[in-house]
Amino acid sequence: MTFPWQRMTIGEFADFERILNPGVVQANGIYWRRVRPMFYRSLLPFQEYDPALVKPPAMAWFGGFQHTVPPGEIANSFLNLLMFEEAGTYSLDSLDYQRRRQVKLAAKQFTIRPITDKEEFKEKAYPVYRSFYERTQYQYGSQRTKQDFFSRWTDALFQIPKLVALGGYRNGVLGGVSLSLLLEDTLYYAIFFCDTESLRSQLSGLMLHSLREWAAECKCARQIFAGLCKNEGGKGVDDFYLQRGCKLVKKPALLQINPLTAFLLRRFLPGEYDRLIGDIRDARGSQAVERSASFQKPGTTVFATETQTSNCQA
Repeated sequence: MTFPWQRMTIGEFADFERILNPGVVQANGIYWRRVRPMFYRSLLPFQEYDPALVKPPAMAWFGGFQHTVPPGEIANSFLNLLMFEEAGTYSLDSLDYQRRRQVKLAAKQFTIRPITDKEEFKEKAYPVYRSFYERTQYQYGSQRTKQDFFSRWTDALFQIPKLVALGGYRNGVLGGVSLSLLLEDTLYYAIFFCDTESLRSQLSGLMLHSLREWAAECKCARQIFAGLCKNEGGKGVDDFYLQRGCKLVKKPALLQINPLTAFLLRRFLPGEYDRLIGDIRDARGSQAVERSASFQKPGTTVFATETQTSNCQA
């Protein structure tokens, strides 16, 4: 079976991201995500931007911003991406014995199919999300545990026609949901959540396998983006991906940060500062480290001068 993802424009992708994070804004032709008050990252962390052409949101001048840079440009930090490269060559045989076994066992119990009915999503995905939240206590999106909010969230999701919702069903009962989309040559595995019993039955591995297998069959994507690395040491969710062939891709980035903010972080929150500059150690799995930029000492670059700023273009 192949699944025909439709390619999204960056604007359509921004509409989807605003459903997850209202702090998505556009400034001079570039979309940004507010990750902390007055601090922004480019919405597409794998997209490289020439620093001379970047003008961030106005509030970033009081906090900071960060984006990846092309080869040869000055960089002072990394954005650590979880990427499945060469998506068109994937097969089940590329996994190790344990991961293949898990997929095969899950495939005997679950069926993966698209969810196209909004009302079905509201009714059947809500208890799945509640189970996910009770297990993880994941604070981001906690308001979705309220049924009326989950219903409004669903309404917003289904207004994005090119967003693909897949469900994992066991005996007709929904156990897990994934949301994915195709942006240019990158397939974005945006969201996955499942109930506790389905997690124990390896639905998460089957869902990822199914998405990768369909993407390989339809040759629609060069790579699959699973998000930014979330934990130092490649633990938790990151480890799940790394065990299945994902690579930790360290993209050189330019970090512009208010000098006072940088000083306070280095002095009082050094762990947060290390995460900000992408200092991740001992990650499991293979790594594709890109060092094509000219590096300064991490975190030393601060805001551009007035002359440089005046040369920014959209």
